[in-house]
Amino acid sequence: MLYYAIDKETNKLKITADSLLLLKNEIKNLGKSEEDYLILEDVDMKYISRIVYVDGQCVYNNRDFWLNKAQDILEDYDEHEVLDFMGLPVNKFRYETERNSNASRLSAIDGTAGEVDYNITVGAEFISLFREECIKTKFETVTPIEIGMKLAPVISFVLTGSFREAKLTLKTIENDAFLTEERMQKYEDMLDAADVITYATDEEYYYTAGEEG
Repeated sequence: MLYYAIDKETNKLKITADSLLLLKNEIKNLGKSEEDYLILEDVDMKYISRIVYVDGQCVYNNRDFWLNKAQDILEDYDEHEVLDFMGLPVNKFRYETERNSNASRLSAIDGTAGEVDYNITVGAEFISLFREECIKTKFETVTPIEIGMKLAPVISFVLTGSFREAKLTLKTIENDAFLTEERMQKYEDMLDAADVITYATDEEYYYTAGEEG
């Protein structure tokens, strides 16, 4: 069993220990208070993140939600609507498990390379969830092969962690009996929420890709 201490001010993983006692002692040795940290427990179970919506907001692997807001939901969990990828209610145990898992791996992201690596990991999980949705669907007017061919460019971007490009490509695909407007919106919401990459902007950039003059 592992325990993690995440600095509340920076949202960075600061301490990992084999027991809660050792973790608390390390915090004390640093001259800090337990109140300065978000303490998480590794339940020794590997989960694909399944939670997508909380009270109508897409929180799928969302950095801000899992690091800053997820704890608040636990205080009155039964008063909130928490839904998984298939639109089914999520029990409190599952929620707490994903909170620990998501918060610990999000806080461990280190730099741009870490952001890309994280997106690639989440992208593979996203595809697993998509395959689950296909498996549980009875196809009639459209076939899984047709769906796969339509989404091939999107899947390629998702698997490389390129969520921004995947979303733009997804917007060019026509709806059908499976890829309904509602389902496509869910996919777009998930790609938006899970994207942790810090992109270059006009104000702050590293390289400029433009025409040579």
